[in-house]
Amino acid sequence: MLGWIEFEVIGLLLGMMVFAAILELCGFFEFIAVKAAKMSGGDPWKLIVLLGTFTTLISLVIDNVTAIIIIAPVTLRICNRMEINPVPPLLAEAILSDTGGVASMVGDPPNVMIAAEAASRDMDHFGFNGFLIRLGVLTLIAWIATLGYMRWYYRDWIESKPHSVESLLAEDEWDAVDDRKLMYTTLAILSLTVMMFSAKEFLHLDIEIHAIALAGAGLALVAAKPEDNELRGGLMHRVTEKVEWAALLFFAGLFILVGAVGNVGYLSDLAYWIYNNFGSDEVMLAVAIVWVSAIASAIVDNIPFTAAMIPVIVSIGEADPSIEIEPLFWALAMGAGFGGNATPIGSSANVMTVAISERGPRPITTREWIRVGLPVMVITCIVATFFIIAFHGTLYSSL
Repeated sequence: MLGWIEFEVIGLLLGMMVFAAILELCGFFEFIAVKAAKMSGGDPWKLIVLLGTFTTLISLVIDNVTAIIIIAPVTLRICNRMEINPVPPLLAEAILSDTGGVASMVGDPPNVMIAAEAASRDMDHFGFNGFLIRLGVLTLIAWIATLGYMRWYYRDWIESKPHSVESLLAEDEWDAVDDRKLMYTTLAILSLTVMMFSAKEFLHLDIEIHAIALAGAGLALVAAKPEDNELRGGLMHRVTEKVEWAALLFFAGLFILVGAVGNVGYLSDLAYWIYNNFGSDEVMLAVAIVWVSAIASAIVDNIPFTAAMIPVIVSIGEADPSIEIEPLFWALAMGAGFGGNATPIGSSANVMTVAISERGPRPITTREWIRVGLPVMVITCIVATFFIIAFHGTLYSSL
């Protein structure tokens, strides 16, 4: 049973959570949020674009669940200060982080799981650079389309005039930073870690991605010397408190559950059903994976669905060795990432966003989420379908 657990996934997530915890302790994320609010000049649409862009960029190097846990509470505070409805910015952060996370191996938990399985099968294209190269342009187009739909949907909200903007504009964002030296040191080590992710593929380094993440996190902890003596003495305790241990245990349990389901043959049955219905055409099979994954991820959280779907794709390859499974893995990454936008339970980041919104005066309702997220899912999956059809035998092939 322990052999079913992908410790590479857990190690990678743990390493990036440590970075996020240190940056949160020194006030980096609140600094960025206040800076974005000031840059918006009180314009609600600019606030959505700036906060959504920042959350997406963070999601490229830190998983989007952790990014939402950190940035959403600050967004709620800023919206309350401006006396505007916080639902559109919070929804934008969650949906854009889900959409943008598709382009990064470490940005979305389903991608981490797909990359770990691909690495175990000696597939060379599923590294940090591989995701950016093969899914970057696709994700950028989907991300822009998502913003376009949100601008149309929230056209009335955008015209609202925020109150109390003057006090926010007068706020100094540097007041949010408790320790500049700690922030600069951690950001430098995080940048070095991300460069090592890329160097692993370019230089063919014989080191696993989770080892790089954990080594970087360890170096950040060693180099961290907070100016506050009390924080310095209890830094490890504060960092371990902020690591999402429940999420890591959830992954471990999930891997065991999926391993058990696969062990009794249910996943093989699903694989044969998909193969029998769509296997006559490899391109249509990949397109089917995109839409099946998207629809299923809208109903079930995309993390357990991806964990269940990976062995299904492997079984399809075993049933017919002539079928190349690499495009199917890319299709799964697209469908699970974009499909998670449709409902508030479609991804763990969505669930966290709804929970955080309930701390404010206007929580996000399921009806509101579906009215925004479902059209976004359809739009982005159409973009993904076009890319699968256009680049199946080239960009998404191992040949």
